[in-house]
Amino acid sequence: MGNSKSTRKFLELRRLEEITGIPRQQFSNLHDEFKRKSADENEVLVDRSDCRHFINQVGVGAYNQKLVDNAFGFFLYDGKMTTEQLFSCVVMLSETMDGIERLTYIIDTHNPKGADENMITRRYGRKILKHINEFFDIKKTAPPAQVWIQMCGGTDKEELTRDQFIKYVSTTAPYRDFLV
Repeated sequence: MGNSKSTRKFLELRRLEEITGIPRQQFSNLHDEFKRKSADENEVLVDRSDCRHFINQVGVGAYNQKLVDNAFGFFLYDGKMTTEQLFSCVVMLSETMDGIERLTYIIDTHNPKGADENMITRRYGRKILKHINEFFDIKKTAPPAQVWIQMCGGTDKEELTRDQFIKYVSTTAPYRDFLV
């Protein structure tokens, strides 16, 4: 049997390639380069200028720097983000797939309950809604807490399935207009 961690990394890189059309080797090379530079074996951090360079190198978001900055806003902390977060920015900015596929990827990749978990907590769901509003600059919408209650059929449930969340966002104004 192989190393499950390396198998998972391979599968994630393959999915990135399928979703974005960018060769997985580019993602792997960047991760390896910054892993060599990193002092921390567990978390590979990339600074903002290197993130922007990679984004420009792979050709996503080149014509809309505001969207690039909005994508970075999801993940940048202290001017840095992990390579996994940078790859999520690439997915957010990619025009090779529709918004529902991008949203599903982001939800699955960053779900605090785990990538294989189908449930979204109230806190995570509200966070996603807030970020969608910021990323797409959606001004005319209810606050995330109120939208969450609407998603839950008028109650304030602790959890919702990922599919229910995505269905609501992809079929309800104003979100559906941006997830094309």
